[in-house]
Amino acid sequence: MTINVKAYANADDILIAWQPDAWSNDWVGFQLERRNNITQQTTILSNRIPPQPGEKPVADAGISSTQSPFRRCIWTDHSVVDTDNVSYRVTAMKNGASGTFTPDAASVSAWTTPAVASGDAGGGLSAYFNRGTLMSQIVSRFVKGDTSDDSLRNFVKGLSDPANQARRYLSGDALHEILAFLHDADLRGSQVHAAIYEMNDEELVGALKPFGSRGNVLLGNGSATKPNIAGELSGAGLAVKHRDLSNAGRSSPSVHNKFVVESDAHGNAIRVLTGSTNWTTTGLCTQLNNVLIIENAVIARRYLDQWGKLVAAGNAMPPALKTSNSSPTSDSNISVYFAATNGEAEFTPVLDLIKNARDGALFLMFMPGQSPLLESLLERAQQNDIYVRGVVSTMMASKNGDIVSVGGEVVKSGAPKQTFHDDVQLPHGVSASNEPSWADVEFSVQQIRNAGMIAIVHSKTIVIDPFSDNCAVITGSHNFSVAASEKNDENLVIIRGNKQLAQAYALHINGVYDHYSWRGYLGSGGNPDQIYSLDGWKPGGGKEQELDFWMEEPVPPRPTRSGGGGGAAQQPAVARAASTKKAVKKAPKKSVKKSAKKSARKSAKTSAKTSAKKAKAKKPAKAAKAKKAKAKTAKKAKAKKAKAKK
Repeated sequence: MTINVKAYANADDILIAWQPDAWSNDWVGFQLERRNNITQQTTILSNRIPPQPGEKPVADAGISSTQSPFRRCIWTDHSVVDTDNVSYRVTAMKNGASGTFTPDAASVSAWTTPAVASGDAGGGLSAYFNRGTLMSQIVSRFVKGDTSDDSLRNFVKGLSDPANQARRYLSGDALHEILAFLHDADLRGSQVHAAIYEMNDEELVGALKPFGSRGNVLLGNGSATKPNIAGELSGAGLAVKHRDLSNAGRSSPSVHNKFVVESDAHGNAIRVLTGSTNWTTTGLCTQLNNVLIIENAVIARRYLDQWGKLVAAGNAMPPALKTSNSSPTSDSNISVYFAATNGEAEFTPVLDLIKNARDGALFLMFMPGQSPLLESLLERAQQNDIYVRGVVSTMMASKNGDIVSVGGEVVKSGAPKQTFHDDVQLPHGVSASNEPSWADVEFSVQQIRNAGMIAIVHSKTIVIDPFSDNCAVITGSHNFSVAASEKNDENLVIIRGNKQLAQAYALHINGVYDHYSWRGYLGSGGNPDQIYSLDGWKPGGGKEQELDFWMEEPVPPRPTRSGGGGGAAQQPAVARAASTKKAVKKAPKKSVKKSAKKSARKSAKTSAKTSAKKAKAKKPAKAAKAKKAKAKTAKKAKAKKAKAKK
């Protein structure tokens, strides 16, 4: 039995996916090993789940996957650091004596192709991410389990201290790379032109001061900007401009950019830093954000020109600016739009990318409203002919700026959206009977608000077909909303054909989706002990589509499921035949041989017919199900063989 393993990296994490070509009934989980390809040292990775259901939380360091095997086929290694060069291998585990586990020696996989944890995606593009307080169990460890309001307020207060350990962890690579960008530009004697929605983080303010007369800052109308910031920067010699599209001191319409352009002493633009990260302590440490660095003179020059146009426009959005914004600047595989635009011009190419996605679409959104991009993604999720995963985060503020509600939705192809409410404890809606015995303490959303943590998904990112030569990443400051397109200052970057960048963002999105979907599964009454079963990862199981996607196998249409979150190994629910047939008709062409396409389509059609009969009869057909699973396994093997020959 061969276990095939793949590994994908960004600057912060490495995702490992594995898929056996045949399953043994003796297998109960998997041991995962990591090899440092420089030192050749091998480490057995740790699990955070105890060996058996009902047991208490494990130690902070986890427990070896030899003692508590992974009961899944996708895992993210958060313990790697930038520049690590590593490979992974997987061994199936069987039950041993007295509650122990023993490896199946015949199942040991080959080591993966080396994966390097790095933000550098090639082509002058780099992507970095922070962690934020969404990872609430991590925060609970920082406060040593004391999730009282006073404890969390003190925790948040400490995040403004550059030496604070939690700050360094939660801000992650995002803060480090913003500081490095500014430091390197200063060492070169460069100029910088920054357009920042809001700013209050003293470490970032301090990093701008050395530029003196070489520094230029356009401050937007974000409510979090401290009154002293402009004075501090001006006092250090920087030119500080202001822009307020509300003309009344309100934060909407928003001067919403978060970019910095570096140009040489002669004014020639060199590179630009953009993304979703506000220059505030909450933007760095409690929200979830991304940073994109583009080392391309043509694109950087367009950002520099935009800075000048925004300053010239004062507090207005003149028609000439909207017309200019509506025309993109493109060079090589990079295009940039600015908002506001005429006729939502920046949405047109993104809608085409979503419509023509062949394998998958992953996304994170913040406050998109009735976004045509979100509607298009939801339509693809309902068609269920590609792999779709996403999280939509929302927040509502009172007139004085206090946060009164937060929430979000999980989107999954073939499943209803999972809604998160602001009045229950994280995991949202999870009762004591459904909460895992081994889960760490988390805190409630009310406590989040009281402490001013604003734990939201603020990253705005869409990834299309990350394993394809035709992949695309869409990101920037843009909330993807109609209001942002019509009224705000925004930037939206589209990058095509850079698979390393697309996979880096896909990992970022997958981590957020997993965090929310598991809580959504529990909140909807799911049994946490199902995580100890491998059934969902086997052919015909609820996780098969996800595994096929990450293994870069054809992703056929799947039966629509009635369950939502998908955090545990779930079994397929009864499908609606009409819906599945519609998905089959719209199934995209795959770059595999006809036998593979025929196998995938036939498998989906068989699944739809079987599910329709089940719905009508309301009786399980165990023998038919077993026969179907066996046939599907054979067809899938045939598809893999065809792909391998190619």
